[in-house]
Amino acid sequence: MLIVRYHLASGESGEDVLVDDDKWSFGRPGTEEPPTVSTDDRRISRGALVIRDSGPGPVVYRGQRGEVARVGLIAEDGSTTWLSEAKAGLLTDDARRIEFHLGEEHVITVEVDFADRGSVKERRLQALAEAEEAEEAAKAEKAEEADSGPDTL
Repeated sequence: MLIVRYHLASGESGEDVLVDDDKWSFGRPGTEEPPTVSTDDRRISRGALVIRDSGPGPVVYRGQRGEVARVGLIAEDGSTTWLSEAKAGLLTDDARRIEFHLGEEHVITVEVDFADRGSVKERRLQALAEAEEAEEAAKAEKAEEADSGPDTL
């Protein structure tokens, strides 16, 4: 589950909860799937920002076109990773805020909350360990059933 909180420069703000394959988007309407938060600003692309959960964790995709736009993934220490057009950035425990600017004009800030799930490798190892544990429990249960059967002479 992802919790997406946004604040537009106009003062509008809100919060959306994403589960499973849901995605959050910001941009102009006009695509098959309308944006979660829309704007009528012609400088902003359809699907300018898209946030969704993925295998490695939550990602933000920059669909905004043009060199004037700046989309940054901001870490807790203030460092910024700038996303190029048509590129995605992985949200992490210490980088959960996205800022979108057109030139010097701030357009929207988005903050995403999510539970740390560990890396893909850590989750795979955990799933393997849980599967092995379940297999061992099933074997033990079968052995116990065999031992507790009626005695026959």
